[in-house]
Amino acid sequence: MGTDVDWQHELDSSFGTGHDLPPGHYVAAGRTAVRRRRAASFAIVASMAVGVGAAWASSPGTAPRGDAPVATQGPSPTTDAQPTMSAREARKARLERMREVTREKAEEQGNPATLTYEGLVLSTGAGPVLERVANPMGYPAGMGRSVGIRVMMYETEYYSLLTAHPDDSSSMTTVRATGDFDGWLDQAVRSRTTLDVANGVTPSSGDTSGQPWLVLDGSGNVATARPGVVISEQRADVDLGESFGAGATETGVVRLVVDGRSEFAAYRVIDGTLDVIPAGGTFDSMAAFIDWARGQYSSGAGMR
Repeated sequence: MGTDVDWQHELDSSFGTGHDLPPGHYVAAGRTAVRRRRAASFAIVASMAVGVGAAWASSPGTAPRGDAPVATQGPSPTTDAQPTMSAREARKARLERMREVTREKAEEQGNPATLTYEGLVLSTGAGPVLERVANPMGYPAGMGRSVGIRVMMYETEYYSLLTAHPDDSSSMTTVRATGDFDGWLDQAVRSRTTLDVANGVTPSSGDTSGQPWLVLDGSGNVATARPGVVISEQRADVDLGESFGAGATETGVVRLVVDGRSEFAAYRVIDGTLDVIPAGGTFDSMAAFIDWARGQYSSGAGMR
């Protein structure tokens, strides 16, 4: 038995018998796979386009246009915003404006200073303050503030009584320094008290002392009898009728502040004795009181 093997014959025999297939048979399967992949890719792209279009169409306030450009980036934030002023800075600026207006007001009136609820404001050229008396008016908290000062302005000394109130009203009483400062301030406070009562700044308290209002001083002049009484207006030699002035060497009328209350009175001096007759009522003016008093004495009723 020979050992030679016909290898070509063996290989041909291993594939069995069958018909030969054309080359296109083997290529068709690959083409089908390529078409399948392309169809899948097209479907994905189409679904993305439909989703973007629906989202754009559903956006409020938009109208789709075929030729409209598509925004790809929002507007950039602005960087020119101005910093806001703090409450403390605003209050400081407001006080500075208030001080400037107050200073101008004082200078226009020739006063060395004025008073606000924030403190004393000196005019240009004023200072130093040589002496200061806190709240000589005795205002309670919430009613007002006051201060009495001795102050220099342009090498001249002045006395001032200054007041300020919650409604932004204020007063300034200033004179060139003369005599005793304490004595001047006491008189200035009396006068200011009279005006405060007349203007309704301070309430009336009524006279409950039972003491006289007026006396004759050492020179024979009419003067207040005690510290609680202030003469705010006085007219001498007023004729209220014969029944009033008969036998009198001096007659007159006065408007007073008695313990914080406004009062009107007539007076006469007979045989060196002062006779004071209170009106017992309120009047709009001194002229109104005089007319009323004349009518009372003319009718014989008098004022008592």
